[in-house]
This record gives sequence, C-alpha cells and structure tokens, in this order.
Amino acid sequence: MIGYLDIVGMFPNIPVKKTLEVVNEGLLNDETLGLRMDWKPEDISKLLEISVETFFKTLDGKIYFQRDGLPIGKSISKPMAGIYMHWFEKNYVFNEGSRFKDNIVFWKRQMDDIFFVWRGKKEDLEFFVWILNGVDNKVQFTLEMEKDNYLPFLDVGIMKVEGKLVTKVYRKPTHTQQYINWDSNHPKNMLLGVLKGLIHRAHVLCDKKEDLLEELALLKDVFLSNGYPEKLVLKTLEDSWPKETLKAVLKGVEQKVKVEKPKENYFEVLHAPYVKGFSEGLQRRLQRLQVGFVPKGGETIYSNVCRLKQRVDVEERKNVVYAVPCGDCGIRYFGETGQHFSDRKSQHQRDVKAGKTTNGFFCHVKENAGHKIDWESAVFVDYEKNWKRRKIKEAIYINAINPTKAIIKKGILNLEKGYDLDAIWSEFNGVLRNSIAKKVGRAV
Repeated sequence: MIGYLDIVGMFPNIPVKKTLEVVNEGLLNDETLGLRMDWKPEDISKLLEISVETFFKTLDGKIYFQRDGLPIGKSISKPMAGIYMHWFEKNYVFNEGSRFKDNIVFWKRQMDDIFFVWRGKKEDLEFFVWILNGVDNKVQFTLEMEKDNYLPFLDVGIMKVEGKLVTKVYRKPTHTQQYINWDSNHPKNMLLGVLKGLIHRAHVLCDKKEDLLEELALLKDVFLSNGYPEKLVLKTLEDSWPKETLKAVLKGVEQKVKVEKPKENYFEVLHAPYVKGFSEGLQRRLQRLQVGFVPKGGETIYSNVCRLKQRVDVEERKNVVYAVPCGDCGIRYFGETGQHFSDRKSQHQRDVKAGKTTNGFFCHVKENAGHKIDWESAVFVDYEKNWKRRKIKEAIYINAINPTKAIIKKGILNLEKGYDLDAIWSEFNGVLRNSIAKKVGRAV
C-alpha cells in the first residue's frame, strides 16, 4: 500500500538542543573538515547556537523571544531541520533493530512531507506511526493512506495500476484556476513563463498519454480564460511536444554543456519599475548599449493603502536618510544610517560631548554660541536598504541644499558632500528641495 506522512508544524517543533548535538557529532566524525576549513567543530556549533537563539519578534511594542524550535523564515532553519530529520530517520526508521524495517519498500522525504510504499497490514503501519509519534512529543506525524488505489501527494496524483505506480497532475478541489492575467502589469516573458512552466509540469508528471492530453486541454482553457491570446497559447502548446520529448530522451544521458563566456563589454544593469508598453522598447535600446534591464515592482494601491506590518517607532527605524535641524537657526544636517536611528543619534551626541571636530553638529554649536540641536525634530527624507544606494541618496539630498562644490556652512551642517555625484543630478535639486520641504513642514 502507498501513503504519506506529514510532520505537524515541523520548524517550530524541531528540538534545537538535540539538533546542535547531532551537528556537533557529525562535525567531530568528519575527517575532511580540517582540510576544508580552519574552524573547529565547537566554533561552528557555537555559531549555529547563536544564530538560532538570537531570534526576536516585535508585536504591539513588545519583544518576544522564541524559546525552542527553529525560526520559520530564517535561512539556517531549513538545513538544520533536514539534519535532525535525517538523524531521526536513521535511528527510528532505518535502524537495524526496527521490527518494521522489511515493511518499508520505499521512503522519500521532501522536507515535512514523506511518501512511502508499505508492505504489510494496515494495523502494522498505524502501530509504526504510533511508535514514531512516541519518540518526541513535539515531532508528530499524521498519516494519509491511499483510497481506491489513488493517493494525492503534493501536486502529484499517484495511482496503483497492475502493480505499478502511475502519476498525473493533481489539484486540490478548491483550486481556482486563477493565474496572472495577461492584461496585468507584468513583463510578457514572465507571463509566458507561467504557461510554459505548467506545460513542462504536465509533461513530467503525466505518465499516460490520455492524462497528458487532458491536462494540456485544461491548461489551454484556463489560460484563455485568464486573457492569454489564443494564437500564443496554441503555439506554445504545439512547440512543447518536440522540446519536452527531447528532454525526456536526453534525461540521464551525459551531455557536453557549452558554457557561454560573459560579455566582456557588459558592465551595468538598470533596475526600474516595469511600465507596460514602454519597458520592452527600453530593454531593446539598452541592449544596444550593452546595458541590462531588470524590472522591479513599483508602487501599487496595495502598497499605499495596506499597512500590515507592525508600526516601528521613529527611534527604532533603520536604513534611512535623515535630516536633523538646529533648534535656533533651522539649518539641517543630512546623514544616512543602516543602524537604528536611536543608535546613530547617540553616536552623534557622544561626538558632540567629546568635542570631535569631524562632527558637523559639534562644529556648528561651537561656532554659534547658544545654538542647540533639535533632535526631536529629526525627519526621514528617504529609505534604502542597500548601503551604496543609501550613500548616493544622502549625497543627492546634500547636493540639493548645497549645490556648490564647497560646503557653505550657513546653509547646511554637513562638513563634506559625501558620495561623488555626476553633475546631472543638480537638475533635480528643485524637485528634491520641494520634497524635503513637504517632509519637514517648512520651506527649504
């Protein structure tokens, strides 16, 4: 009989302490570790422990710490969960002393989903799963078995036919058949890629020709209903036959792959929001200049209206370009930071207190007796995660207030202009000054 097991809430229920012990044991037994790196097993284990345990979440202004289990969404969680489950299977599924070892004909795990072929009674299988659930009260398995010789597993429908397993595409009954509409604001090659990907899946998963033809007919109707041009859909389906047949024939055959050398004169890529009907022509023109074009998401109604993330206090914001004024004369300092703003503000305040002549705030209060920096009126004029782009934005705002090559102290608190900009950016100074004025609430 065939069936599958699902690990209930795998990541939060993986025991971290035991996983670290398994990792450390594996590192100690790895004779090639010293040849591949200088790190010791205990160093790697300690770094893993720090990485997993230093995971916090903020909700309603409160900071929560995850006491056990692997954090969902953290890059290290997936390999660590795999390591633990490999140890679990080795000791409790395939161990030499297991009375059910001969019952397991086939066992394949994809993260938290396990497909298996079982030889024996249903009662023995249920007893085996009961034993697995008794190993750790957090690591629990749910069992699903075939019904009428059919089992849905992930996106594959598996049937038992005359002692063989036959597969085809499976969709949940609640599937809406909704895909990205052809008239949506997305590049056409990406939309076409959705269709091609599903066609490829059909060729790979459908063992019987009648199942494949049925699936392709369904895809044709589905994509026509999603606005795709009929000629394009029919041509893509027709072209898929020789391509997919060739892939099937060459599967498992060793081939010599010709690796293209990177273009020597290719030097830059433009990342810009996609504009339907314009970006395609821009991409062709940029190719002549040997410049790549990568579309990125722009502003949407959703991004402007919905605010689903927890609101962060002003002091706790980071990756910002900020402006801080003098409370007496109103002249501003423009800076950038990847830290929390409260930490950067504290650094500035320490520099002022220490009398650092490289700090623009200190130089201003020293030269203007009685002036005080108004930290409470700090505003964020821009946001940028990338360090280099944030530096460029900082320089653009400084240049908008101080367009001359030298710093004019009566107009800005900064002591230097920052990142070296092309003169073309000065054309936007008026627009940027208006933008700054709106954010600070006064003319700049």
